[in-house]
Amino acid sequence: MQKRMQTFTQKQWPLLLAFFVPFLTLLTIYIFQGVYPFGNDSLLTVDLGQQYIDFFSYYRQTFFENPSTFFYSFSKAIGGDMVGLWAYYLTSPFNLLFLLFPHTQITLAVTCLTILKISLAGLSFGYLLKKAFDGTGFILAAFSISYALMGYTIVNQLNIMWLDGLIFLPLIILGLERLIDKKAGFLYSVFLGIMLFANYYIAYMICLFLICYFIFRLVSVSYPDGTQWRIKLNETLTSIGLFIWHSLLGAGLAGILLLPTFYSLMESKASYMKFEFDWELAYPFPEMLSKFFIGAFNFDQMPSGYPNLFIGSLALVSFLCYFFNQSFSKRERLAALAVMILFITSLNLEAFNKIWHAMQYPIWYPYRFSFVICFFMLVNGFRSFMHYEGMRPISTFVSMVLTALVSFYVYNGDFDFIYTEQIILTVLFTFLVIFLLIIKPQRYPWLPAAFFILTMIEMGLNAQIDLSRLSYVDQDSFTVYQTELDDHVDALQDMDDSFYRVEKTFLRTKNDSFQADYASVTHFSSTFERTIPALFGSLGFPVGDGFLAYSNGTLLTDALFNIRYYMSEKDPLYIMENDDSQVINNGQFNQAFDRTNQSSSLMDSLLTPSVSDEKKASFELSIMQTKPDLRSYEKIGETDRAFIYENQQALAFAFGSSSAILAVSLLEDQPIQLQENILQALTDNQLADEFFISSDFDSTVYQNVTLSDEINGITYRKQVLNNDASISFQFTPETNDSFYLTLSPNIKDEDVELFLNGEPFTQYQTYRDQLILNLASQNKGDTITFKIGLKESSIRLKDFQLYRLDSTAFDQAIQSLKTGGMIIEEYDSTSFKGTVDIQKGQDLLMTTIPYSEGWTVKIDGVPVQTKQALESLLVVPIDEGKHIIEFDYTAPLFIKGMILTGLSALLLFLTTLFFKKNSKGGRL
Repeated sequence: MQKRMQTFTQKQWPLLLAFFVPFLTLLTIYIFQGVYPFGNDSLLTVDLGQQYIDFFSYYRQTFFENPSTFFYSFSKAIGGDMVGLWAYYLTSPFNLLFLLFPHTQITLAVTCLTILKISLAGLSFGYLLKKAFDGTGFILAAFSISYALMGYTIVNQLNIMWLDGLIFLPLIILGLERLIDKKAGFLYSVFLGIMLFANYYIAYMICLFLICYFIFRLVSVSYPDGTQWRIKLNETLTSIGLFIWHSLLGAGLAGILLLPTFYSLMESKASYMKFEFDWELAYPFPEMLSKFFIGAFNFDQMPSGYPNLFIGSLALVSFLCYFFNQSFSKRERLAALAVMILFITSLNLEAFNKIWHAMQYPIWYPYRFSFVICFFMLVNGFRSFMHYEGMRPISTFVSMVLTALVSFYVYNGDFDFIYTEQIILTVLFTFLVIFLLIIKPQRYPWLPAAFFILTMIEMGLNAQIDLSRLSYVDQDSFTVYQTELDDHVDALQDMDDSFYRVEKTFLRTKNDSFQADYASVTHFSSTFERTIPALFGSLGFPVGDGFLAYSNGTLLTDALFNIRYYMSEKDPLYIMENDDSQVINNGQFNQAFDRTNQSSSLMDSLLTPSVSDEKKASFELSIMQTKPDLRSYEKIGETDRAFIYENQQALAFAFGSSSAILAVSLLEDQPIQLQENILQALTDNQLADEFFISSDFDSTVYQNVTLSDEINGITYRKQVLNNDASISFQFTPETNDSFYLTLSPNIKDEDVELFLNGEPFTQYQTYRDQLILNLASQNKGDTITFKIGLKESSIRLKDFQLYRLDSTAFDQAIQSLKTGGMIIEEYDSTSFKGTVDIQKGQDLLMTTIPYSEGWTVKIDGVPVQTKQALESLLVVPIDEGKHIIEFDYTAPLFIKGMILTGLSALLLFLTTLFFKKNSKGGRL
């Protein structure tokens, strides 16, 4: 065994270097940066901390606890298809690594997976160089390191699912090279299929690149002198046909995922697509040169910046020499030049940039496709180096002058991510590479090792500089939040195992529900169905393309969407003066909470990252909303940090209602009116003339403010610009009803400060629709003061109106709807079974499931046609009386996708068999 290992090492040491040098480089940087587990900093920043980490927890839960959530989950807002989310975030085969780590060590798993993927990218590229381009020794290792640690990789490592593209692209190109050379497309189809399965978004960019690369390689194919044109034409047409056929087979192999994902995209990300093109340039072309310098990155380059093109001096100089290397035909070099012109244009022209990003401009992380351009430069740089006889005097002079001119331009430019030291380092490494290329013809035995060491140092320095400019997240804070949220949710589920939704007045991310595995409403993902944010935006909630924050719920929306339990930080705003803070229901939650903690094993505690008592005590929850309505709910539990409330008005998962709801349309910037219309329609307009009653403030106090009435509202202006200015609105409720205030979306957090009774009023900051703010509940006789402090010189209050919810009429309406509520007997993520007793006047079964063709409903065993209410929710016609109801979900197009994958696999096998039999020496 030892002898075999020695033989393997002696033969494969360049590939081992290609893997282990990036591995050890990143490991060393993480150790010195104090990245967990080597310190208290974690990689959970930006989207990795706000989205992916929660989905990785969900990934584990799906495998170990509930496989049905692969298809559908109620942790995704009020419910949603999950196949599209898996395809975008989670289907990487390397994610299986998460199954080896406990839930409490998910951050450690992320660190390990990041290092592993980047190292595998180096190994994959090295394998391509060895098998397709006869790469050997230190030069193979040097270019592989450049690929693994290039600027794109380091900057985008937080988008961990994109790194699969770096691993599989070299293997796909290896397959394509064999297809062109040997007319054998098996490997090409298989690796293309794997890439499409692993991450279709990055695979889309790779597919566009494959078209360019195939044309480039087809043009560069050489034939022996005297070859007839018919033979050339036949070879070319055969290659084109095989390329198209095997590309389709590769896509077909991933059909089991791609077809249902296509349906999901039509309901989510693709629904925002606009075929409108901007033919403007994003920046002057020369500014792109700044990204070829060491450490050309800072945090501002994440939301918007230049493309990440750093590949190291050896690779860049070798690639530039490629265009003057006569070892390659002029035809090939001109084709490469044409491809590069297209790439460079795509990195600047907005229209081309949009096409590369699947017809949507990226939000943060610009020029996500730049890795394929770096790949093209690295491959041809390697090919050029291997056939380069060394720099001549004129080439040396031009190279050094060009380096000096570019450096001088960057030095005088306005690039806040490049300092003088970086320019000096870049010039130094470039000149050293040029010097070594000058003496390359002497073939000194130490020269390849010198190139390797130089590249290793340069790429390591670039990685260190880039990573030092990231803002890391405190690991202890994540651990405390994760542990406490898990404990609270586990206790709730131990106390009540029925179906319900849970919301919070605090959050870490909008995907906390995935982290702790509970049904919720708040959500953020790129695969979020468009109809749900549209619904909640119309109801007065903060929403955007891909996110929803349930931070502005009213008693009605809490009841309608089955928000049975609320977790709240111990905020004095929710505690009334005569509140003795006693827990009702005999402390059922606290008993469950104690049971949950006692059942935690010693192993669980050992696997949880340790946090000092001091850190735990200093940890503070991030507040998302101010919600006086919690006083209307029953306090059922109390922990060190939070109160637990039960909403006994929460309606069932499905309940009988009037079919009048089918006629209700969403309204723009009229959330109170829409909620009024919904409740009236659900009760068939039988219970009250008006639920939400317009009210007035009793008084208004102005400080350093003048006002003027305008057509679109009232404008308030500071009298003295440098002094504090505010408007205080006061009223004294004569009942214990809930009071709500509408706030126009033109008022943003940067414009004002909000206060309720002297305490800061918390509101989720990002919103685009009119909001509903909860100002009072159970406050009869109390003076309520809502204060707006002006940060800007003036603000305009539009549709600024106070409303009172008639609690008597509301309670009566809710009770009438609860009588027709569904009693669930069995359920999981994709099926529900139970009974309902539909009352007189109720001819529709209303649900809070998002409408989807994947849901089928049976009433008393008979399939019924589903309908759509509020342009988003699933409803079913139903007759009065008792019924057995069954809901079942099947991902649309999933079965057809399975058939397509099976058929494609069969056709690939037959195609491979056919060409193997009809070609001498044919290879896979």
